[in-house]
Amino acid sequence: MPLLDRLSALPLLYAIIDFDNSDEAWRRYDFITARELFKDFGVSARLYRESFEPMLLVGLFAPGEQCSAAAAIGMLYYFTIPLPIYEGSTPVEAV
Repeated sequence: MPLLDRLSALPLLYAIIDFDNSDEAWRRYDFITARELFKDFGVSARLYRESFEPMLLVGLFAPGEQCSAAAAIGMLYYFTIPLPIYEGSTPVEAV
């Protein structure tokens, strides 16, 4: 994937950071589709087609045109924000 395509996802970080899973955040992002969100934030067609769309199909079992932006952001938040590292234990033991 070319660097410019990957960099096109940077503006999407605003939505990921802004989405705090509150009722208000769901109201802000639930009324548009995931596809519209990616397009509005300037994600390249190639990055969407080769990365985000497959992730939506596997994670939410639907294409971006049928998923709310809120659901997509929630999924991205889960997959892109690393879990804290717990010293002296495995992730399973820490949970």
